[in-house]
Amino acid sequence: MVANPKSGTSVLKRALLAPLFAPGCADALARLTDTRASIFMLHRFSAPELGVFGHDPAQLRCNLARLRKLRYRFMPLLDLFQSLLAGEPLRKAIAFTIDDGYFDHGEVAAPIFAEFDCPVTTFLVARFSSGEDWFWWDKLTYILETTKKSQVEARLGTTRISYLLASPEARAAAIHDLNLRCQDSAEHDRLQCVLDLSHDAEIDIPPSPPPRFAPISWDGARRLEKIGMTFGPHTVTHPVLSSTADPQAEFEITESWNRLKCEVANPVPIFCYPSGRKQDFGEREIAIVQRLGLTGAVAGQPGKLSSQTLRESPASRYQVPRFGYLDSFPHLLQFVSGLELAKARIRAAVH
Repeated sequence: MVANPKSGTSVLKRALLAPLFAPGCADALARLTDTRASIFMLHRFSAPELGVFGHDPAQLRCNLARLRKLRYRFMPLLDLFQSLLAGEPLRKAIAFTIDDGYFDHGEVAAPIFAEFDCPVTTFLVARFSSGEDWFWWDKLTYILETTKKSQVEARLGTTRISYLLASPEARAAAIHDLNLRCQDSAEHDRLQCVLDLSHDAEIDIPPSPPPRFAPISWDGARRLEKIGMTFGPHTVTHPVLSSTADPQAEFEITESWNRLKCEVANPVPIFCYPSGRKQDFGEREIAIVQRLGLTGAVAGQPGKLSSQTLRESPASRYQVPRFGYLDSFPHLLQFVSGLELAKARIRAAVH
C-alpha cells in the first residue's frame, strides 16, 4: 500500500496545531506576536437544497462557541477601526465580514451570528442588491452548467479557449478555468466574454438570477439590520477596479456609498475592494475612498491589524488586510492566536 503524502502532511499539521488548545497557550502566543485584531472574510454559506456549497453552518456555530469560550472579543468592524485609530488596546479582538451580499448571508449566516451576539458586516454590490443585474461569474457558471452542447468556445479579448463539457467534472473544470481567466482580464473583455459564450452555448441569460445566485434585497438588508448585521459598500457592479477607466472607478466607489446611505439605516463607512488582491486596486482607488471621507477600506490579503501600523502609515487604513475564514477550528485559531503571523515572520527571516 502506497502512503498518501497529503494525509501525512495533514497529520503533521494537526500535531503542530494541537498545543494551541493547551490552557493559556493562545493567550501567551497572542502577547508574544503582538496580535491586536483579526478581521475575517467569508463568502458563501451552504444551502444544499438550492445547490449552494460554502461554509458549513454547523461548523460556524461551533467555531463561534469555541472562540467565545476562549474569550475572544467579537467587535463591530467600525468599532474595531475606531478603537485602533484611537490607539486603544484590542488584544484578542475579532471582526467578521462577508462579501457580495448573497441571500444565504442573510438566511443562513445572519441568525447564527446573532445567536452568539457576534457583529458581522456584509459588503453589498448596489445593482445586485437592487435586482438590476447579477454577477458575471455566476452567469458563466449558469451557462456552462446548463448548455446542452458538449463543446463550447469562449472568446476573451483576442484569445479563444475551447472547452469540452462531456462530464460534470469537465464542466466544473471549465467554470474554474474561465473564471480565473476573466478575473485577470480587462473589464470590457470580461463582460463581452459572457455575452459571446451565451450565444455559442445557445443559452439565454435570465435578467434575474436563479435562486441559488439570488441577492439580499435592500428590504432584506433593512430587516437584517434589526438582528445585528451591518452593511458596507462594495461597488455598483463588482468590477476589478484596476481594470476600469478613471470615470468608472470613480462611479463604482462613489455611487455604491451614496446608494448604501439611501437604503440602510446604519451604513458602515468602510469600503471593500472587489477581489481585493494587491493588483486589483491602487493609489487611484485609495484616493477616491479618502475623498469620500470613509473611515477605511478592506482588501482580500491576509494579515493583522494594529494601532502601530495605522499610526506609522495613515494610508494603511485604506488597504486593511483580512484573513480568509476557514471552517477548520485549528486553522482558525492559528490566525487569531498569532501563530500564522509568527510563521510568516520566521519564513521572512529564513528567506
